[in-house]
Amino acid sequence: MFIQNAMGKINISKEAISKIIGKSANATSGIVYMSAGVVENFANWLNGNRLHNGIELKESDRGLDIILSVIVQYRMKMPDVCAVLRSNVREAVESFTGLSIGSINIKVVGVSE
Repeated sequence: MFIQNAMGKINISKEAISKIIGKSANATSGIVYMSAGVVENFANWLNGNRLHNGIELKESDRGLDIILSVIVQYRMKMPDVCAVLRSNVREAVESFTGLSIGSINIKVVGVSE
């Protein structure tokens, strides 16, 4: 992801952005963890990339599109949890990186016990 200004370019890796998103998700009440699927979770667990699970980033003409797959805590109101998560992620990514966010889509792939 590139940011261009009068002084030059800044290149921010997808891993750095994913880490910001993962930390925001972990700090959101009601989000148990990010989940991308059994195979990807196992591969990321072996590599120590747990924060990157369930995060997909795409560049678009509107800005950065973020797709999150999450596990929500049982008995939490999913729309409320997702609204807070969306707000937290948008605020963190925009303030830390200066990138424009196009969209943040959330897939609830499970509920914790």
